[in-house]
Amino acid sequence: MKNNITILLIITIMFSCSKKQDNFSKYEWILHYKEYNEDYSNSTSHQRVLFKNDSIFCLSELTGKTTRFPLIKKDSLIIFKELFTITRKGEKQKDTIVNDTLLYDFKNIFNKALLIIRPLKSEYYNILTTSKNNIEIEETNNFLSIINFKIGGFEIGDSVSIESLKNVKDADNFDVKNLLIGNPKNNENIELEIIDRKYVYSIKQKNIEKSQTKNIVEIINEKINITPVIINESKPFYTNGFEWNKNGIEIKLENNNMYQHYIDIATETKGDDILSISRQTAALNLANKNSEKSKYYELKYNNSILQEILKTLSLGKTQSSIIE
Repeated sequence: MKNNITILLIITIMFSCSKKQDNFSKYEWILHYKEYNEDYSNSTSHQRVLFKNDSIFCLSELTGKTTRFPLIKKDSLIIFKELFTITRKGEKQKDTIVNDTLLYDFKNIFNKALLIIRPLKSEYYNILTTSKNNIEIEETNNFLSIINFKIGGFEIGDSVSIESLKNVKDADNFDVKNLLIGNPKNNENIELEIIDRKYVYSIKQKNIEKSQTKNIVEIINEKINITPVIINESKPFYTNGFEWNKNGIEIKLENNNMYQHYIDIATETKGDDILSISRQTAALNLANKNSEKSKYYELKYNNSILQEILKTLSLGKTQSSIIE
């Protein structure tokens, strides 16, 4: 009898060891989403567990009940059934079950364990967080390649102190309301957007000399391995430079020759009446004011993947440069 118990215990241990737990089975993954009112003028943030114990949890908007379906994991994909509530003319009509397939990647970014999921034929993705802090996950490299650039010593996601900035004001960004903007006290040529009064959200560098642009272009080309779109100078603003768009990275290196823009206005303004002379004089003054500035380039850097992660991790509290 004792021998039988020992054999049974060994078999149980072997079976338990053979069933290796992965990130889907060890942790629960939380979806962050917004619900809008009828005219989409306002929204509220919500979150709920989407994946847990190798299953997807679907919520019926019709009944309020949760349905659980198992996940099938194949290489870089998860395959599962999913429940949707069909709505017509503002009324919830019925629940339906569909089959779905998603690409997934587990990443440790900004010291946070994240699950990124994306439909097969879409560039849209969701970022999920865990319910626990300081966990260890096995990272994957299924579809998402994270590339970050450092400009003026800063990267998107860097922690900064508001006290280290000057000229701090509310950022004019329609999509993200809790942003501030400012310049590092030791470098006015750098402009940072800050989320949650703490993390770098986007970076801009001004007053770049033309002689420096060749080196910048070479570094960007090498790092993201694409040829930039060339912006050819043309009227009315004589903008020229380069633009890169790849895997969520958006970079512009451009020059706006506003000097020539205002010279054109002065030249094209005809007549010797008071209004025409006044218009010519104003244009020439603005041309003179922009003559030095028009020699320089400006570098703008956004990374939609990293920025979406920052928005997901954000406290979501409204920020102000005046009061807190």
